Amino acid sequence: MKKLLIILSLTLGLIAVESRTNQATATPGAAGFPDVIEGDKLRFGNLIVELFGIRAPKPGMICRAGSVEFQCGAAAAQALDRIIENYAIKCQQVSDVQLFPMLTECQMGQVDLNRLILRAGWAMVDMVSCDTHPSCSTYLRDQQFAKDNKKGIWMGTPPSELVALAAKPPKYDLQEADDANALKTLIEDELEPQRPENPIEIDLASEMEEANKPDMTLLSFLTNTF
Repeated sequence: MKKLLIILSLTLGLIAVESRTNQATATPGAAGFPDVIEGDKLRFGNLIVELFGIRAPKPGMICRAGSVEFQCGAAAAQALDRIIENYAIKCQQVSDVQLFPMLTECQMGQVDLNRLILRAGWAMVDMVSCDTHPSCSTYLRDQQFAKDNKKGIWMGTPPSELVALAAKPPKYDLQEADDANALKTLIEDELEPQRPENPIEIDLASEMEEANKPDMTLLSFLTNTF
């Protein structure tokens, strides 16, 4: 009986340790019925998550469809609200580079919510965050689907501010920058007039006195002649 109790105690201890380990290694995220903040942001209670790999129009951004202008930031938020209405959403952290708000991929049942928003045309692929991520190529195909079918912001012209936010930043070569700065410094040094370390002091009065002295050669000639 004593041996049985010992074995049972050890088993329960191992189960508790495994449970704590699983909790520690679990991917952070959230689940439930969130509120829509923006076209790419959700709030689960006090936790705000941002949908990874996409950029929705911000409040105040203007889209144009022909001669018609509309608030596409508000339209994107309303579209997301309609998509997730009465559905439980589960989100998991994707990137630990940005923690507040947490970057997440979200599921609505078996459907990828990030992709659903892209295919509905109410967001663009965020090349800043997902360029090297495996999901990026899929997201780009979803975006192309929305463009080809003129959905959402692709009914007309997306706001230039959104295009700039979603664009991949140009690579900046630090070595080239250092070389350019060194060249600039060299040119500036060449153009700058060189100043002697010990400037020569000029006595103008003495120079004038020296210049007004009689020519001794001429005086000598006159003396010898007469």
